Amino acid sequence: MSVFSKTKKNESFVFDYLKGLIIASLCSLLFIIAFAFFIKWFDIADSYLNLITLGVKAVSVIIGAIFAVKGTEKGLLKGAIFGLVYVIVAFLIFSLLAGSFSLKIGFLLDLAFASLLGGIVGIIKVNRK
Repeated sequence: MSVFSKTKKNESFVFDYLKGLIIASLCSLLFIIAFAFFIKWFDIADSYLNLITLGVKAVSVIIGAIFAVKGTEKGLLKGAIFGLVYVIVAFLIFSLLAGSFSLKIGFLLDLAFASLLGGIVGIIKVNRK
């Protein structure tokens, strides 16, 4: 394998991850905006907000990992890393929008949840024919 093809493979990996992150982040933004209107119109209790945000993160990780994980090997690792990176990127984006950065235990739970879900999607993606 030449150095050129290895560089090309790394560029493709980075491009796929960036594409997955952009798609997942846009999905999150769109879902959050849609749910904000839905919550306002139907007067949903605050106790459901954590469940809604968890669902938004789950759907976003699934969609993003589908685009980010390519190839036929290391699906668990690629998907888990995608989930971790997505949570960090989403945290930065939504913290910027909120105007405050506050790390809490929920952030660690989000990291674990997203890496687990991303790993599962990665396994399915690389083993799907």
